Amino acid sequence: MRRTAPLVGLVLAACLAFRPLSAQEALKLKANELATHPLQANGLSITITGLNGHQLIASITKWAGRAHVKITFENKSSSFQTFSPSDLCFVGGDGVQALPIYEINKADDTTPLTFRIAPAARLSTEYVLTGRLNFPVKIYLGDRLVAQVTE
Repeated sequence: MRRTAPLVGLVLAACLAFRPLSAQEALKLKANELATHPLQANGLSITITGLNGHQLIASITKWAGRAHVKITFENKSSSFQTFSPSDLCFVGGDGVQALPIYEINKADDTTPLTFRIAPAARLSTEYVLTGRLNFPVKIYLGDRLVAQVTE
């Protein structure tokens, strides 16, 4: 009997060592901390440098009352990486989902397009979302919850 207890402990330890690792836990942050906690996805570092629930007054009327997000993408891999804005999803505390609908640039506003980022390259953009966001906000990237953000 004395020899079975250590053997059972050894078997349990081996089983726990080889269990599959769970997905990375979602970050829990305040909105002003997002810029210091980049999200990682497929070789890309995605830093949300600004997130507001809505902009009361906007330079273009159709943007007023909608949420805005500013993002910097950095490709840390040695090959081109693709990012699709449709993989980015925000869900407010009231359960309302908001998606990137306009990409803001200096020339005009455009529909958010999938783009490729060159190796070791960085780019920044700003999106207007489909509606207003009420905090706390859950941020999804693809099928994964990556952050829970409070004001």
